[in-house]
Amino acid sequence: MMEKQNVYTKALVTGAGGDLGSALCRILVAQGTEVVALNRSREPLLKLVEELGDTGKIMPYFADVTQFEALEQTLRDIVAEHPDIDLLVLNAGVATPQRIEQFDWRIARAQIDTNLTANYIFLSVFMPQLLAQGRGQIALVASLGAYVGSPYGHVYNASKAGVRMLVDGVRAELDQRPVAITGIYPGFIEGRMIAGSAYHVDSAVPADEAARIIVDGLQRGESEIRFPEETVALVERVVAMPAEERDATLRGIMGEAPN
Repeated sequence: MMEKQNVYTKALVTGAGGDLGSALCRILVAQGTEVVALNRSREPLLKLVEELGDTGKIMPYFADVTQFEALEQTLRDIVAEHPDIDLLVLNAGVATPQRIEQFDWRIARAQIDTNLTANYIFLSVFMPQLLAQGRGQIALVASLGAYVGSPYGHVYNASKAGVRMLVDGVRAELDQRPVAITGIYPGFIEGRMIAGSAYHVDSAVPADEAARIIVDGLQRGESEIRFPEETVALVERVVAMPAEERDATLRGIMGEAPN
């Protein structure tokens, strides 16, 4: 039986100026997919557009995904200008570890708004469009951290666990309908996201390799994309541990606590 290979006309990628987002854009453009690239900061995205500009296949937009009303209007403008979008890769995310005794709920809210709540704005705008056109795929970048809480990073873990529940619930609701939803659960990826991590990171997947794994998995129509294998296996072992053993294991793999 021939393996399924999805082919995309036009993709929307968020967090497109980041390490993983820009790598995703490069791969999609190289495959001939037009990319609507959304980012909060202008400089990194404009640099990427300059890099890929000769292709004519990348179109930059700027929005802060935590400004929900403005984001919704920007997305409605994008739908009007690009009604042929058939892939969304919701990749924007932040991770800010905090000590619980120095906890700032505002920092926590910013993480949850970015990593979880904003995804519902995208779904509310794009899902009707994709269902009406009779095809489409939505991919949400979560994390293997969605499966277990960790010291200092529990807000990030909670937000990504919320994404996992979002994906699972929407996938079940969409049964037999022409739009697919995929959860992406990477381990550590090289770049800025791990620079401020509270974990002791011995190794990480290069961003271009992670992007290739993700695009290949999406084109195969996978419902879940989890990598790398050794980290997936570690997380599965930790999840299966009794609570006290799990806590001790997690403390053992943490790095320096945030200031």
